[in-house]
Amino acid sequence: MKQDIYVKPLSYDHLSLLKDMETGIQDDYIIRVFERLVSSESDRLFGLFDDQRIYSIAGYSLFGDGKFAMIGRLRTDRRFFNRGYSTIVLDHVMNQLQTSPKISWIGANTHVDNDSARRGLEKIGLHQHHVLHYLILNRPELLTDHTEGKVWNEITNLSTKKELLLSQPQVQDRMFPYEAYYPLPLDKELFTEDYLNQTTFYQNHEGSRFVMVKNDTKKYTYSHVKYMWDDHYEQPGFFETILDHWNKNPDNAGCWIDFSDDGFNKIPELAPFLVQPPWLMYGKWKKK
Repeated sequence: MKQDIYVKPLSYDHLSLLKDMETGIQDDYIIRVFERLVSSESDRLFGLFDDQRIYSIAGYSLFGDGKFAMIGRLRTDRRFFNRGYSTIVLDHVMNQLQTSPKISWIGANTHVDNDSARRGLEKIGLHQHHVLHYLILNRPELLTDHTEGKVWNEITNLSTKKELLLSQPQVQDRMFPYEAYYPLPLDKELFTEDYLNQTTFYQNHEGSRFVMVKNDTKKYTYSHVKYMWDDHYEQPGFFETILDHWNKNPDNAGCWIDFSDDGFNKIPELAPFLVQPPWLMYGKWKKK
């Protein structure tokens, strides 16, 4: 007799079923951090089950005191592809987010060439936005054709940090690299005192540019660079500044830099970087 299938939140008791899924992902980080995910106040993880197995999972993370939600951690057992299971669990996640009065924006990202994930995100009503390139500068000795200069001035005053961020145009679909893998709309709700105190700000000597660097752990710890222009190679001292931060944090594995399509296309040589396949951003604001 055919088992009924249902969606419900995952708990630590489901770890063995999760490990039994055939996803084709080696050393899946979800398994490594599963206990944290299922016990966190800001993360949710759901599975499509019957009594014997998990067919598909998806979840979300909350940011900005719950104003922003990022859907992710999509996995489907390869033995059950093309049965609509991922759509079922994504619909459930989306319904959860749509009915939450606190959430204002819902987003997700996936690799540009992941057609099945892109179809799933579009089916639940998310709109395609920007292509993002996540690069890790780990061989700085190979940097070429950048404009050399002095390390920028460090900004330590909390009020000045806030002023710099609020000086940026508040365009609704403008994205900010809040964490590695988690670009979010540029919004003042994200910039808590804790976040700003943990982030090192540097301003160039002309006062026309600033860069933020925050240590961020995604399996390894990186100097996560947050820069909102596409002129990395043209600004004197930009690379000297982020490398100075890395030198002060020698246990970091490199400088993680988020590039837009335009910024990526200006890179003269990719040899200094560990290059990930490009990601495509999806999102939408909920109607009020």
